[in-house]
Amino acid sequence: MSIASYDFIEKPVDDTLMVYDYKENRFIALVDAIIKNSYVNLAIDWGNKTNAQSYLDLLSRVVYEVILSFKDQKYRNKMLYYLSHSLEARQVLLMIFSDTVWYNRRDGGFLMAYNSGANLNRGKLIEFGIDKTLSPIAKQMIKNTIFGTRRLTIDINTRITYDTLADLLVYLVAQSYITQDESDVVTESEDLDDLPFHEDYDVIILDNEKYLFTDLETLSKAVQNMKKYNTATGDW
Repeated sequence: MSIASYDFIEKPVDDTLMVYDYKENRFIALVDAIIKNSYVNLAIDWGNKTNAQSYLDLLSRVVYEVILSFKDQKYRNKMLYYLSHSLEARQVLLMIFSDTVWYNRRDGGFLMAYNSGANLNRGKLIEFGIDKTLSPIAKQMIKNTIFGTRRLTIDINTRITYDTLADLLVYLVAQSYITQDESDVVTESEDLDDLPFHEDYDVIILDNEKYLFTDLETLSKAVQNMKKYNTATGDW
């Protein structure tokens, strides 16, 4: 299963709800969005809007670390890609952010995880760990979605369907997967087996006789692009 076309976004969206930190690859809720979704005015709670936004930045980092704690290390980048390119994931994140604001405001929440309590009667420290960072509701939101699975089952490889072999070959040459001479060989034979072996992509003929191209390096390219994002120009 791949990210559905209606759910997929080319790059993280900055709007009135959340902004994206391209250095750490995570969304951060905005103060006004929390006021709208949680009816909590953090600017009052934290003295001003700047302080409140800094708090939401910290909250975002904590929420992401909790989500990533469910994943094997090898799925970390894949999960970050999914969180950045799925509209559904973005909506769930905002819900978790909003719930965590309420939880943290009422019962200590994730800020408790930065502290230790002292039991003077027993002479012991009480550690508030990661299990106290989110509310039971937010934890259930994670468990009810792909956020809470040990491995990410979403296939994020880019796929393009071509109506003709000629269209496919033009693309492969343009992207430097093959040379024009190699394209000419396949054009003459009309046999995909004559394509040179390449670990970066795969091509098959579908039942409707169209050609399906799969970019097997989608994730590695996306990770490189995220690191190269130019915040000044808004370009990758």
